[in-house]
Amino acid sequence: QKRDKFGGQLAALKKQGLVPAELYGHGVDNIHLSVPAKDFRTAYKTAGENKVINLLIENETRPALIYEVNRHPITDELQSIDFYQVNMKEEIHTSVPFKFIGESPAVKAGGMLVVNRESVLVKAIPSALIDSFDVDVSSLKEFDQSLHVSDLLLADGIEVMENDRTALVVVHPPRTAETFTDVASEAEAVAKVEVAGKAEKEGDEKEEGAKNEK
Repeated sequence: QKRDKFGGQLAALKKQGLVPAELYGHGVDNIHLSVPAKDFRTAYKTAGENKVINLLIENETRPALIYEVNRHPITDELQSIDFYQVNMKEEIHTSVPFKFIGESPAVKAGGMLVVNRESVLVKAIPSALIDSFDVDVSSLKEFDQSLHVSDLLLADGIEVMENDRTALVVVHPPRTAETFTDVASEAEAVAKVEVAGKAEKEGDEKEEGAKNEK
């Protein structure tokens, strides 16, 4: 439903199970809305932020993306929602998240799976957008092996707008006792340099002070 921009009605909306929302985007001025929280949660669970949903506003259907969801930092309660109206015939830019599947033999051998990216920027018409990209890590059989943007299986009508060489995930080798010893030795060496530098600086300051006194 449409709502007034002002009027101190947010508390009243909350009591009715509604959430304040804004609609903007293609061919539309900013429209202030109130949305049933229960219905929104269902739509958000299904569509996320990268699939088109239909907003029914005064008997008119408007295709839109859930652009931003604001929640209370403590209670996680819905505070406000932003919708972005799209033209179903025009390409848009949005981020599609990754869904990591499978099991890496390198990880089973003791390696650590490090995720460098959780989503990727794409260009597509709204109807071609997908929930997520499946990233199968079962092909990571050796330490230091990684998967890149070029390894993504692209659906028809979707173009990735990032460098093919961008690493998505990598398997780091397990840290051995020698590794921790090397790290500790390096940290100790750095600390000695810092202490020496500090002592040298203090000595210079004292010498400068003595010169000034003369």
